[in-house]
Amino acid sequence: MVRERRRRSAVQPDPLALVDVLRYLNRRYNYRKLASMLGVSVSTLSRYSTGKTIPRGARAKNIFEKASGLINYEEIVAEFFGESLDIENGINISHDIEMVKLLSIYALKQFIGDRVEAVLTIDRQSIPIATCFASLANLGLFFADDKPIWRDGIQVSYREGAAEIRDSLWIPKSAARRGLSAIVMTTSVLSHSPVREVLNVLQVRKAHVTGLFTLVSKRNVWTTLSVPHGCRKVLVRLYS
Repeated sequence: MVRERRRRSAVQPDPLALVDVLRYLNRRYNYRKLASMLGVSVSTLSRYSTGKTIPRGARAKNIFEKASGLINYEEIVAEFFGESLDIENGINISHDIEMVKLLSIYALKQFIGDRVEAVLTIDRQSIPIATCFASLANLGLFFADDKPIWRDGIQVSYREGAAEIRDSLWIPKSAARRGLSAIVMTTSVLSHSPVREVLNVLQVRKAHVTGLFTLVSKRNVWTTLSVPHGCRKVLVRLYS
């Protein structure tokens, strides 16, 4: 939980993220080929991969974007969720620390330059990725729960699909603070609810939703899901 008001700052590449990306790529390409693809010398790549030397500024951003662009994140997600969107097996992605790091890096890449203060997760499976992302981007972290564990929590009621019974999520009041700029994260968006209701609550309370990030969704749901003005929808893999 955020205990103090953070300054809204632009998301920037993190040196640790670059090291993780390079170590992943080093297992798939030899040093000479990878160095050529990134436009650096083999010795420079070696120093970057071990963290002995860390690039800064525009050079860091350029190398980070080139390196992370060589990773097929969609393929990584598909290895867990399969071709038929197997949610039960797919949640295991949150138990794999390397995948958690890579997917948080993917989120970092998508939101570089955006001015954000916090990230709010609305399902438990996305907490590891959101935590890693928040650490890399130096953001506050909030999470929703299906129980009223927050002393000053806000109840968000929703009905998923054709279900007759209404369910609820509770989010901490500070996650919907007026003027707060946040990214909402969830593992999957298989129906408009509860994402729609959470976004509506944030909008009503004058919080600013910078982005919505998820790993998987269905085409008919994702393309028809409305988000507040200025919110970018970011998806890793889209299923039909």
